[in-house]
Amino acid sequence: MAAVTGRRDLVERDAALTALRASLADAVGGKGRLVVVEGPLGSGKSRLVHEFLETLEPGAARVLRATASLREEALPFGVLTQLSHGLAIPPARREAFRALLAAAVEHALLHGGTAPDAQDAANPRIADAFQKLTVELAHLAENTPLVICVDNAHYADAPSLHFFAGVVAWLHSTRILVLVTDDPTMRRPRSPLLGGPAPGPHVHRVPLAPLSRTAVHSLATRLLGPRTATPRLTADLYAVSGGNPLAVRALIVDQQAGGTGHPEGYGQALLDLVAHARPPIPAVVRSLAVLGGAPEPADVARLAGQDTKTTRWALRALADAGMLSADARVPGAHAGPPGTGVVVPAAGTAAPAHAERYAFRHPAGAAAVLDNLPAADRTALHHAAAELLRENGASALTIARQLTSAGDAGIDDGIDVLLAASQEALAAGDVDTALGCLGLARRTRTDGTTGARVRTRLSRLERQLKPQAAVRHLRPQLDDFHAGHLDRRGVSELVLGLADTGALHDLTALLDVLRTRYRQDSGPGPGTEDIRSLTSWAATAYPLHTGLRRLAHSVAAATPAAVPCHDPWLPSAVALSDDYVDGRHDQLVRRAELLLSTYHLDHDSLWNVESGVLALRGLCHAGRLDEVVAWCGKLEAEAAAHHAVASQARFLAVRAEAHLQRGDLVHARDLAARALSLVPPQGWGVGLAGVLACAVLAATRSGDLAAAEKYVALPLPEHALHSRHGAAYLHARGHYRLATHHPQAALADFLACGRFAETWGRPGADVVPWRLSAAEAWLAQNDQEQAKRLVREQLARLLPGPSRERGQSLRTLAAVSRVTRRPQLLTEAVDMLKESGDDYGLTRALIDLGAAFRDAGDQRNARRVAHRAWHLAKQTGTEHLYHEAALDPAGSEVAPAADADAQERPDGVSSLTRQERRIAALASKGYTNREIAAKLYITASTVEQHLTRVFRKVNVKRRQELPYLL
Repeated sequence: MAAVTGRRDLVERDAALTALRASLADAVGGKGRLVVVEGPLGSGKSRLVHEFLETLEPGAARVLRATASLREEALPFGVLTQLSHGLAIPPARREAFRALLAAAVEHALLHGGTAPDAQDAANPRIADAFQKLTVELAHLAENTPLVICVDNAHYADAPSLHFFAGVVAWLHSTRILVLVTDDPTMRRPRSPLLGGPAPGPHVHRVPLAPLSRTAVHSLATRLLGPRTATPRLTADLYAVSGGNPLAVRALIVDQQAGGTGHPEGYGQALLDLVAHARPPIPAVVRSLAVLGGAPEPADVARLAGQDTKTTRWALRALADAGMLSADARVPGAHAGPPGTGVVVPAAGTAAPAHAERYAFRHPAGAAAVLDNLPAADRTALHHAAAELLRENGASALTIARQLTSAGDAGIDDGIDVLLAASQEALAAGDVDTALGCLGLARRTRTDGTTGARVRTRLSRLERQLKPQAAVRHLRPQLDDFHAGHLDRRGVSELVLGLADTGALHDLTALLDVLRTRYRQDSGPGPGTEDIRSLTSWAATAYPLHTGLRRLAHSVAAATPAAVPCHDPWLPSAVALSDDYVDGRHDQLVRRAELLLSTYHLDHDSLWNVESGVLALRGLCHAGRLDEVVAWCGKLEAEAAAHHAVASQARFLAVRAEAHLQRGDLVHARDLAARALSLVPPQGWGVGLAGVLACAVLAATRSGDLAAAEKYVALPLPEHALHSRHGAAYLHARGHYRLATHHPQAALADFLACGRFAETWGRPGADVVPWRLSAAEAWLAQNDQEQAKRLVREQLARLLPGPSRERGQSLRTLAAVSRVTRRPQLLTEAVDMLKESGDDYGLTRALIDLGAAFRDAGDQRNARRVAHRAWHLAKQTGTEHLYHEAALDPAGSEVAPAADADAQERPDGVSSLTRQERRIAALASKGYTNREIAAKLYITASTVEQHLTRVFRKVNVKRRQELPYLL
């Protein structure tokens, strides 16, 4: 009777097809049947019936088909009218059928009825028409079995349903198969056909459920092939579709079209289903999409304008169809694939009956629903949702998401909600949402004070995330200041912004206005509370600016100590800056340690990073370089997690300075380059001078003058050389000029550094060793007297005891001393620089010491030191210094010989343990066993044991041979 189906995209429906074929066989044998194929939206009911009918052999049965729709549900006898036009009815009987139907329709309309209930259907005229129509159907089935198919019977008109309910009573003695599809959740209560017949021999129900995970895998494998339909892909298809056949096929089509990873097919399938659902469902789906997540049904109902019972019914209908998932808090549900934000019912089950909340299985569903809404309707829904959420006591961030989606702050106190939401978003690390909230607040018309608050918040955030774009806020903020709209925090951050960008005229004028307001108010007033702190900090930020220094002295003399500050980081920044400039070395270190002991990134304060950077630079100056590197790495990671690129770049720059100070030129260059790539030059303000100083000096010391030239060519912001970064930049540029054989220009830069030293009360070492650098410039011009004078001045300023600065000074002093005295001075310099951890300075001192031994005729010590200097130069990337010194008159034969020697040795280096490698590296630099033990917190005997193993593994006899291999 029926051919076997060959459809590749119909899975897990074999049992249903078998049931339909069995019912047809019964009907052919004179035992008529009513078969109800029932299932939720999109479960494939129509597809199954279509496939069944397509497989019938020609002439095997006479088929009458009708499709009910929601639009024609109120049209009396609509389904029967469709059947009467079936071509399977012979023309003669077709006319009789239509005449009987027309009489019934006319009577129903004349009596104002669509026969909504059994009592009207029992009207004698209509009952008579029904009986005659039934006889006509019986005649049609006498010679050829008759199949009457009604698709979407849950939308069928009431008279037609009453008719078929009457037919069911005598089906058992006919050759008629009545085949209908039904969605129990969509049908009206007390349906005369679908709700009435009890299961019996002539009534069969064929339930269709969403596809199982196995069926989804099978379908995907058939249509995509086994290589594409991986278990992971099919698991994702199931998780997103919920097994809904319509959604599964749509997702597979997406995959066939390119597999973008964005399941638009799920969204489109959802729209298709909703378009054919009863009216409450579209409204509920729109409300669910607007509210997002898994909201309370009562909230969905209020927003949709429906009662809670109807809303729960609508949500349940979509969940049964697999298009919504049960909330994760409901037992039996679990999270979907990572990153999808979906919730999936327990495997193989529909949403549990007791689930109170439902959500879209994938964000693409909500996006499709919202995109399908007219703009005005969508905006209105978002505003209504915002009001509802505020009444419910939702967080500001939750309400603000509705406002940003609407595109305006169209509720009462909307600006306050957006400002509070931006803070919540920042605390959660959601910077994009924070920016979106503040951007919307800025576009909303507000009064002056509120607008100033918004601009201050937005400027604060953009200076951390997009510093190159934040400059645009300074001019409007200055206008806010002069209009009296800025609060205390706004004023302090405006001062920081003007100082960072080098706008000294505006900065000085602003501080002068603050001083005037302070005097007029006879004390601190709104916005002037921090005048003493701000003027003091500005003066230390620009130590060469006479106007700022005078202003700071004037304010300090006229005002008492600073009043308690709203921002804890501002006083810290001021105190650290004062200590740094005034040379209070011990106090600076103690204050830096205290601040860092509890330090964390605070994205609600611009002074937070300023104080942190100052504290780290203080430790840097104290030689605590390992601590600085560790702190910077930690803070860089924290800033990166919050997308605070400005903070991340500043900590990168400090870490680069620490590596430069300990002579690690490779890391210093790399870190400085990363900092400049993270924030473009225009985003650094005057701080560009600081990071460029590190990049220029590292490149110059590495011998890469081409790279240094590119950095020097970058334009600096106005007044950058007057800032606290100016000395470092001038010092670095001076060394570049010295390396490119412009000693007079270099000397000018070094002497300009001295102007900073004159304004800073720093005892001991200066912020840059400008005297030693200037001495090198004088030596390049063959003026040893001037060089000697500067070196002696530098030594006289140093604090007693060995130090990195004293080691550098002794090396330079050796250059202007007698040949016989140089080895002693340089030996002392080597010891001090080795102890301070300055590998670059140590390399230069060793090279000079090797040359000094050579010039003194001590060839044995010259070769020994030359070997050590060569390998340390290789480690620090300063081989050019070794070659320039020409330690070997034959053309640096020592270096190639050492390399060739190393190549001949067995490769035992790779077998060294991590601890052995560390000990061997220190030994190769000349550290004694006792010094190595102190550095690594182990005993000297342990060091000796490790070195014995190292010598054996790498096949050497003395530690002097280690540099060849390490």
